[in-house]
Amino acid sequence: MHIFEGIKSFGALYHDNEPQPLPSRPWIVDFSILQKPFVGMEPGNISEFEPAPDWSRWWLGDTSSNPKNTLNWVVLKDTIRRLYICDRMILVRVSWQDLFDAGYVDGIKLVIDGKTFKCRLMSGGSDFHLDNDGLSGGHPADNEWDRFVSGREKIKGLPSLTSIDKTGVLSDEVLQSPHNQFWNWVGAVSWTSTPYVNRDTARCCRGYQAGQFFYLNTYDHRHEDIGWRPILEELL
Repeated sequence: MHIFEGIKSFGALYHDNEPQPLPSRPWIVDFSILQKPFVGMEPGNISEFEPAPDWSRWWLGDTSSNPKNTLNWVVLKDTIRRLYICDRMILVRVSWQDLFDAGYVDGIKLVIDGKTFKCRLMSGGSDFHLDNDGLSGGHPADNEWDRFVSGREKIKGLPSLTSIDKTGVLSDEVLQSPHNQFWNWVGAVSWTSTPYVNRDTARCCRGYQAGQFFYLNTYDHRHEDIGWRPILEELL
């Protein structure tokens, strides 16, 4: 059982030694390929990996002096560890394979502000919960996305999905909903650590059109709406 300890702001994403702004529109960055999630939505402003696909130029590092660059983390604690789940995607047009090559899928040690963490992806289930229905969530149900984001583990202080968050029909009302404002899943598909059980080349990702949405994409594809939402793990 986890305890929600609040939102903590620290660290930054760096590109060529420059801290990147925290995305204020953390969703799909290019509407020329995919249709807008809803009329009136502006393109997102998440940093993009593909124009400079070299991990020596990108890293998570110390807190910037400019608070506009600081990352926000949802902090959850159990008896053995503390988890810091980034509240939004911070890099798009980055493939699952790119993240795997850098060690960010299963976990790599890094230091932020003098503290050591294991940085990895959330688990997201290896199959649809029900018959290829993305709105049913992931299976098995004890994956981290469904437990923490979708709310299958009842944790005091975390917002619950409402009926409007679950429909798969996006609107400004869904964008402004308390659950999305907390987790930032509208128009954004987060890679998870989990391969799809039924296809070797597929990897599971979550979000975009509903808070519990389960989706698949090819492991080496870079897309304008799919990206990196890191999770930091600290042993107690």
